[in-house]
Amino acid sequence: MRELVHLLKKLVMRALLLPLRLFPVRRNRVVLNNGLSHNYSDNPKAVAEFLCRSYPGCFEIFFAVRDVEKHRFLREKGIQPVRFRSLRYFYCAMTAAVYLTNNGGYSYFPSRKGRLVIDTWHGGGAYKKCGLWGYKYPKIGRAEMKLAASNLDLFLSTSVYTSEVFAESFLIPRRLFWEIGMPRNDSLLHPDAILRKEVRERLGLSEGERLALFAPTFRRLGGVCTEEPAAVSYGMDRACLCGALERRFGGTWRLAFRFHPEIKRREESPMLGVLDVSGYDDMQELLCAADVLVTDFSSSMWDFMLTGRPCFLFALDFERYLQTTEVYTPVSEWPFPKASSLEELEQSILNFSMKDYKEACVRHYRELGGCETGRAARLVGERIYEHVFSCGAGTEENPRIQGQRRARKNVTGKRAELWLQREK
Repeated sequence: MRELVHLLKKLVMRALLLPLRLFPVRRNRVVLNNGLSHNYSDNPKAVAEFLCRSYPGCFEIFFAVRDVEKHRFLREKGIQPVRFRSLRYFYCAMTAAVYLTNNGGYSYFPSRKGRLVIDTWHGGGAYKKCGLWGYKYPKIGRAEMKLAASNLDLFLSTSVYTSEVFAESFLIPRRLFWEIGMPRNDSLLHPDAILRKEVRERLGLSEGERLALFAPTFRRLGGVCTEEPAAVSYGMDRACLCGALERRFGGTWRLAFRFHPEIKRREESPMLGVLDVSGYDDMQELLCAADVLVTDFSSSMWDFMLTGRPCFLFALDFERYLQTTEVYTPVSEWPFPKASSLEELEQSILNFSMKDYKEACVRHYRELGGCETGRAARLVGERIYEHVFSCGAGTEENPRIQGQRRARKNVTGKRAELWLQREK
């Protein structure tokens, strides 16, 4: 029943928003929506930063957020924060020339001629199954997927295999997948020492301290996508983890804990001596600052893999998760050391081999057909510029756009593979 109600709400929204098609499309209006947490982060942020930096004053940019006051600073960048699901948000989205999101959110919009819809998605690799796999009633799932696909123009992909399995899971035509990687990962492939230092200072880390980030994902205990995401007892022990890291890698270690942004009820509080970074908006900045990532089934493992730094998987409910959750890539092929108890986690760290880890990561990246380019934000920004400012048929095309189109022809993910193989 819940899935049917969810579908009916979307159909009703389409009908209610239909009158907004009376308003003309604003040719330079761009609406960006971080549908995962509705703050200024993730792929929409990376694209927004590129647009502001490369095309100042060319676009009327709106960024959907939950808290407009918190995001007033965006106005200084030339970006207008707009409250998600407000009347103004719907008006802007329906009159935008470009709508970009990282988590759907366009299935309930009536179709609009002249609008470019880009879905960057929010997870790399091909791990937990999603789309149709999250529905109890497949017919309802297919109806929802078709609604979304009918509005979509481009779907960004991090690997060839991702494109193949997502095409089936989301009923998206294969030709709409753009295999350039995720804009948010550009910063991980082009390390910024200044940013890393700034983030570490914000977290209160002293010179020489090393950071382990524990960032587990959420659970939907019934396995249905319309259920509220839930937290579980994660069972992390600061002394055990940091002690093992100090013995294996040396130095002094601090542990930071981050809830997934989808989790609203957070009964389990971080332990004493642990940095609570759940309120830190930008996960990629935390990954930039971290020396080690510990997660469970989060696709952040793909992102952190691109840094070449160690990632460990730890979950008390590892076996149960494997029994109840469908995955695209067998867990045995994930290149990260796995543990279902603190003792196993400790041993994974103490026995860690950087050489074996890097070889496993390169092999995994190749097997999935990884295509992180390190310039996804630029490619998307140029595509947006082309859509907004290209001349009509039969007229001479802007030379700048011609150059951008030629530069996009042979995009590959070789940069990420070379980065994974680099010497530490």
